[in-house]
Amino acid sequence: MRTRGVALVANSILNAGKLDRAVAALTDAARAVGHRGGYLECAQHVEEIFGQEFDVSHCSVTDQAGVALTRAEGAYDNLNLPVMDLVVEALKKDDWCQRLKAILDPPVTVELSDEEPASDDGGNGDDDGNDDDGDQHNELE
Repeated sequence: MRTRGVALVANSILNAGKLDRAVAALTDAARAVGHRGGYLECAQHVEEIFGQEFDVSHCSVTDQAGVALTRAEGAYDNLNLPVMDLVVEALKKDDWCQRLKAILDPPVTVELSDEEPASDDGGNGDDDGNDDDGDQHNELE
């Protein structure tokens, strides 16, 4: 567990789609706020140099950028990743190591659709071509 456990936990968290979306929204909102702040600061310097008011209505980022950033920060801060809930619960148990292994490195399972039979061909369950009495049947006979 020591050699793989931390990496599996980190990958499970970092590869979560919810986290990707929250970080992307946070990055975009922060970039917009930074762009607007830089634009307004530049406009202020221009005003000081030329001694006249500069029209800041050309800034492509609206006043709502700060609100969007606050909303994105809130979504990120309150992000709930299901894998973290499973990890926290597993760590509360005496057999936490086995539980973490089961959570983070689950066995490969195959899901059958409703249309696929769970057995071979719906027959008697043996796949050796024999019928129940052991005689082999040839389809060409």
